Amino acid sequence: MEGAVDPVGEWLGGGAAIDVIDTASVSLVRERVRAEGARVGLPEVATAALVSAASELAHNQLAHARGGRILVREQRRGAVPGVEVVAADVGPGIEDVAGALRGRASRPGSLGAGLSAVLELSDEVDVDVRLGEGTCVSARKFAAMVPSGRRVGVFGRPFPGEPVSGDDGGVVRSGGAIAVALVDGLGHGPLARDASSRARHVLVRHPDLPPSELLSFCDVALRGTRGAVMAAAQVDPNGLTFAAVGDVGAHVYGPRGSKRFAATSAILGTRGGARRARDERQELEAWDVVVFFTDGVTSRLDLAGDRELLREHPIVVAAHVVERFARPNDDVLVIVLG
Repeated sequence: MEGAVDPVGEWLGGGAAIDVIDTASVSLVRERVRAEGARVGLPEVATAALVSAASELAHNQLAHARGGRILVREQRRGAVPGVEVVAADVGPGIEDVAGALRGRASRPGSLGAGLSAVLELSDEVDVDVRLGEGTCVSARKFAAMVPSGRRVGVFGRPFPGEPVSGDDGGVVRSGGAIAVALVDGLGHGPLARDASSRARHVLVRHPDLPPSELLSFCDVALRGTRGAVMAAAQVDPNGLTFAAVGDVGAHVYGPRGSKRFAATSAILGTRGGARRARDERQELEAWDVVVFFTDGVTSRLDLAGDRELLREHPIVVAAHVVERFARPNDDVLVIVLG
């Protein structure tokens, strides 16, 4: 159905996931992690840690969400094998992400120590929170030391009164690179989300395209929708390649200072809407933090002086941007890599 949203299906990408419906489901998840760890050659200690992390994620789904599913799959970093556990659910989303990552529940029934434990037990953790839609946590463990990869945090909320946000986006990891798409469908609600989700699906199918080419593909894919504005990026160990169409933004914050990227004034889904998009390249250092945001964030956004915040997990940074800089009468989505 046009406008229908299936966040869990989008997060899991059609993989063979386990439905988490009772304590027996938790046992199935644990066994799946053990089997995959043995198959890829994950050391027993690393496998045991990931089993515990997966158990925490499954119990969190039982306690705080509905429609929870967990996918266990191989995840390689160069020649080093690893295992990734992806836990996605339909639920209210985590409002107090900083408290959750510190093992502190802000109110009865909210997510508490489980997510903090997942952070300690895993080599890398990405968190995607869509208020009113659900949460996805991806935890990875590798067979040996790997170069520290950038973690990802995504935080968004819908226009007040709408069942879903018109903004969508996400990341796709491919080797040591990360492809990013951030899309703002015109207007609000399900029809706007139909446009933004179509663009996100293009990213999933073509994560290796240069950003300007990805925008061109999306320009065609969005014909017949309301249209959208969009930012796309490729982030590798050495830097970031960025292109954007419309009122979406990206900032880089780091020890050397900050950088703001510009976008072409156009709308995807109209004829030639991406024709003037150009790739822009920026070198990145290990401590640089990249913040992508839709126009639900005001132009006052500036994190250059907040060094303590920028050292937090990216989901904490993303949630802070929404809490402090989001307009009250708009959809908003923020993606942070750090």
